[in-house]
Amino acid sequence: NEPCPRCAGRDASIWTGSMLETWLACDICDTWFHAACVGLRAQECDQIEEFHCPDCAATHGPSVYKKEIRKSQRERAHIDYRDLVNADVMLPRDRLATLASFAFAPDNFPRVAGEDATVDWARASGLETPVVFTGPTMLGMRMPPATLTVSDIARLVGKHAPMCLLCRLDVTSQADVTGWTLANWEAYFMASGRRTRTLNVISLEVSHTRLAEQIERPQLVRELDWVSLAWPEERRRRNDYPQVQLYCLMSVKDCYTDFHIDFGGSSVFYHILSGQKTFYFIPPTPTNLKKYEKWCKSPEQASTFLAEIARPCYKVDLVAGDTMIIPTGWIHAVYTPADAIVIGGNFLHGLHMGRQLDIYALEKRTAVPQSFRFPYFEQLCWYAAMRY
Repeated sequence: NEPCPRCAGRDASIWTGSMLETWLACDICDTWFHAACVGLRAQECDQIEEFHCPDCAATHGPSVYKKEIRKSQRERAHIDYRDLVNADVMLPRDRLATLASFAFAPDNFPRVAGEDATVDWARASGLETPVVFTGPTMLGMRMPPATLTVSDIARLVGKHAPMCLLCRLDVTSQADVTGWTLANWEAYFMASGRRTRTLNVISLEVSHTRLAEQIERPQLVRELDWVSLAWPEERRRRNDYPQVQLYCLMSVKDCYTDFHIDFGGSSVFYHILSGQKTFYFIPPTPTNLKKYEKWCKSPEQASTFLAEIARPCYKVDLVAGDTMIIPTGWIHAVYTPADAIVIGGNFLHGLHMGRQLDIYALEKRTAVPQSFRFPYFEQLCWYAAMRY
């Protein structure tokens, strides 16, 4: 029970037992810490080559991990889709410099008043480009208060809800982080001054939780979504349906998700409760989709900034209160300038059926694992065809 310099901020109800028996010393200042008190689980300590405590990391950089933990998968010539779901994605310094200096195309995407976001408007505009909505209260949606915290989310979803994360060790190696719950995530997120890694959660589906009781998706989304319109009600009552309609995303500062297309070419609604997000959009032209597919298969994918070979690339900054819809097939990367909590969801619809099928075919060609594809995609298309 001997304390360490970081014990004062530890929640003993979460970090208990054997987690307090694991100590490690900072290779810079020689100070000893409980692994739990610096946000590390006991089994992760063996993956560290050189440990930097939070104070020393501020001046000497993050801890150095052993490269032998896991060989690069790039020679297999396909994207690691787990990175796009739950990942430790601290932005490399050179990539951060690229984002700061790259000549992105100006953001000329439409800003639409919430009351104008109707199905007739969507059909007339074709939902061809990303669109940012003003006046979110007029979108026919309901969201939790902007004061919602990660602690609130853990309470409403369940502190023992399991979570799976991926820890990026460096550009060429990575290791799974398993055994996390929302309680662990809450402790990590709230300890902003003690984080030694940059973790991102973008796949927490919350439809059947108390958090969902505070949420109503935008009316436009509800009126377009094939799951709502065409999926058999008897299967939905059994919870046998594509559960992709409602996600809670939580990201800490400097998270980065590399360029990707949402599964099945699904469109996305995205509402920022708190914090900031920066999107980098590449339009899904035939040429750009071919370049994207080649990039996904390339062994140099991790070191290649897709926007340098697929043009144009638009930069869009979003802040708390903004709502955006990302249309079918748009290639995008996401950077988090400040800790952020987001409510979003995916949906297939009838405005871009051909492109959705094209993206589904692209996923097959790039060997996307089934677990990272839109669930029941083909069945949903058949149900929609029967309805049309």
